[in-house]
Amino acid sequence: MKASAFVAIIFGLLVAGAANASEPGYGQTAFSVVDGKAAQQVFKPDTAKIVLHVELVDVSEGETLGAIWIAEKTSVAPPNYKIDSIEAPAEDAKEFSFSLSKPDTGWPVGDYRVDLTIDGKFAKSAHFAVAQ
Repeated sequence: MKASAFVAIIFGLLVAGAANASEPGYGQTAFSVVDGKAAQQVFKPDTAKIVLHVELVDVSEGETLGAIWIAEKTSVAPPNYKIDSIEAPAEDAKEFSFSLSKPDTGWPVGDYRVDLTIDGKFAKSAHFAVAQ
């Protein structure tokens, strides 16, 4: 085998291995109430706290997990209004939870999303709604 062919094969294997390396990310997501066990997508305006449970995929301890809570479409805020955001260091776990407490006047009826980030880079969105 010629040296150039050998180098090409090794280079191809290295590139293939790099392409298969997993990026850190989020797997399954599920919303619930603060002490709830059942997942749900629609909440009442008086829900005390909405919790987003996320599966962590190839996330290393110390990476920064982020959640940006957004009111996509409600009657009281402009479209895609940023409600709040939080960042926290990843722990040695396969799951993580983010939560947001009810506004003083209750959750406005409408559509919402949570944009999830890892180390400041967008990774995934999760959607929920508030209805009467």
